[in-house]
Amino acid sequence: MKTTKNTVVKSFLLGALLATANTWTVIHAQESSAALEEIIVTAQKRQENLQTLGISVSAFDGDTLNTLGARDIVELSKFVPNLQIGTESSDLKAMIRGVGSDNLEAFSDPGVAVHIDGVYQARPSGGNYLYYDMERVEVLRGPQGTLYGRNANGGAINFISNKPSDQFEASMDFGRGDNDWQRFRGMINLPMGDKGGFRFAGTGLFGFPTNETQDGYQKNLNAGGTEGNDKDDSSTRVQFLWTPTDKLSVLFAGGETHKQGVGPIRKRTSTPGANTLSPNGTPANCGDCGYMATGGLREAYKDLEESFDLLTRSYSFTLDYDLGFGTLTAIAADSSTDMGLAQDSDQSPRAKGLPGGTTDSAVVAQKSDQKTLEVRLTSANEGSVEWLLGVYYLDENAFQSTLINRDPTFGAAKTIEPLHDVNAKSSAVFGQFSIQPDDALKLTFGFRSTNDEKDAVGGTKVQIRPPCGGPFCWVNVGSQSYSPSDSWSSSTYRVGVDRYINDDQMIYASMSTGYRAGGFNFGVSSAESYDPEELTAFEVGSKNRFNDGRMQLNATVFYYDYTDLQVFQVVDQTIVIRNASEADISGAELEFVAALSDRLRVDASLGILEAEYKKFILPSNLFLDASGEPTDIDVSGNSLINAPKWSGHVGVEYEFAASRHGTFTVRAQTYITDDIYLRALNLDPFDLQDGYATWDAKLMWKSADNRWFGEAFINNWSDEDVITNQEVTDSGIYFANLNRPRSWGVVVGVRF
Repeated sequence: MKTTKNTVVKSFLLGALLATANTWTVIHAQESSAALEEIIVTAQKRQENLQTLGISVSAFDGDTLNTLGARDIVELSKFVPNLQIGTESSDLKAMIRGVGSDNLEAFSDPGVAVHIDGVYQARPSGGNYLYYDMERVEVLRGPQGTLYGRNANGGAINFISNKPSDQFEASMDFGRGDNDWQRFRGMINLPMGDKGGFRFAGTGLFGFPTNETQDGYQKNLNAGGTEGNDKDDSSTRVQFLWTPTDKLSVLFAGGETHKQGVGPIRKRTSTPGANTLSPNGTPANCGDCGYMATGGLREAYKDLEESFDLLTRSYSFTLDYDLGFGTLTAIAADSSTDMGLAQDSDQSPRAKGLPGGTTDSAVVAQKSDQKTLEVRLTSANEGSVEWLLGVYYLDENAFQSTLINRDPTFGAAKTIEPLHDVNAKSSAVFGQFSIQPDDALKLTFGFRSTNDEKDAVGGTKVQIRPPCGGPFCWVNVGSQSYSPSDSWSSSTYRVGVDRYINDDQMIYASMSTGYRAGGFNFGVSSAESYDPEELTAFEVGSKNRFNDGRMQLNATVFYYDYTDLQVFQVVDQTIVIRNASEADISGAELEFVAALSDRLRVDASLGILEAEYKKFILPSNLFLDASGEPTDIDVSGNSLINAPKWSGHVGVEYEFAASRHGTFTVRAQTYITDDIYLRALNLDPFDLQDGYATWDAKLMWKSADNRWFGEAFINNWSDEDVITNQEVTDSGIYFANLNRPRSWGVVVGVRF
């Protein structure tokens, strides 16, 4: 495996000496040539050509997403340099250049901002969006503290859906695959004369009871137990567009996603030995800590029924008014999430508890509701000066309750009941100004001033049942209520210089800052605050087109000064966030796409990353050594989580005609990554996911009249088992979330 990895790395480096970094997309040939299309994005909240934009952005239109086989947002990790995306309990976990968050509590803030049609999603579960009928997905890499604000230290991901148009169109498709996967989707656009239109997209269209469903692919070793990671998902999106005049447009959008099933692939893996560090306890004192289910990573012992249910809703109102000299935009939105989760907390076949005792289980309920308003005035794309001014407001409530039943692993059964209710308010003013004194030079300055306020109410109750021999001997050993409050403010900015060498080549340099809000740690006895994290980024890049527009080569290098980054640990079944003092991040991103002929295209990307804690000491109240004594842990110099030293992809796409039978396109691609650490401790092998490679292939067909279409695909054909997330309980038990195994399917569809 190591030999293969080294060979691949050398191939990437040799093939990407001039390669790209900021924008990658597979573009179909123009009618008369194989030249790559120009991509228009709204990454800076105005329409701009991607290749003339002095920031790192990857953009994928709807056709490209389908060609790549990106069935959900997680698949984007294969094609965007230094992007790592995973899910846990269907919450989105995004890391860009080693910056983001793997904490999915209802009251924590993400490190990568997700926006759906211009609306910020404060909760990670808000990223569960209808991944269909998309106009474009944009991934902005690097801190976006000015135009996107708080919690965009790593970057931002923008979902832009297709809007109602003045032309009738409709489509539907049906898919079947392994593990009884089936999916029915449809879209219809109805014009309303010259005054707007109506557009609907979703699954289960026209009353079909065929939402996207799939049997679980995690084997339960408990006889008669349910398999893990099945699904029964449905999503809808409705949009009304009203354009009473040439200057005014009003858009209403509403959407809902419902995900349910057994839950994610969650596997008990291993426990450190007695001579290694264990959070808040030593495995030697744990009756079943040494147990690990036999078989592979996709086998688990679950003697409790698991369940998962997530409902997300969003409604937005967008107004655009052309003032002549600029455009006034107002976006008001209301979004909510409601999730219930029940898990087997130990995945052990050991007899449960004492007479009348508990079983190892965890039941989690999360709810959130957010209201946002953004108003901005954007100058017309004319003249040598461009500007944007705006205000922003967010009001959010997030609630989480957890009931944890513990077996007598330490001589007594334990029940932990934390309940937290957090209110957050955030307001900001922002602006960006650009001046272009001549055709070769552009100067940009952006700023944002943010104020955050948070307050909370909650409490935690802990009960134990000593081995008294009877069913009713619970003892309340800890009960605490708290109502913390705090506020933070930050000023972020961006300075950029763009130099245009000619119509096809440019270089740029920028300095930008980011800010992630602080919050509260909710423990058994108190609720303490943790600080905001801040980041300053320096970036130099180049964007290039060659060979009459048939080849695109982009590259960037960057350095981050990262302070007070928020790192989480699990202590006594409770999330604890600690501020690491400093971290250093540097790297490069390289991307390449070329139309070698009218039918043959290749694309490649490479991300290189050095991300480590410069200074970070975990306090003694988090860890015990082998003798049971508290000990500080110095993790300075350790790698940041989800930050492989290199990763990349190569894809090849070939199109061939079959006369009157239409056109066939075949695509093959591979994604390869170096080792990934999943916790700040960097324990080997417990926190380490070894480097791996995945391979995908796809065959697509469309009829001569472009009405009928179909595809057949196979993903992860080598059936690689990959740990995407790791959690360690206070007793030292490791749980891993896993990727999707080898999967295949076929899809047929029609357009009207």
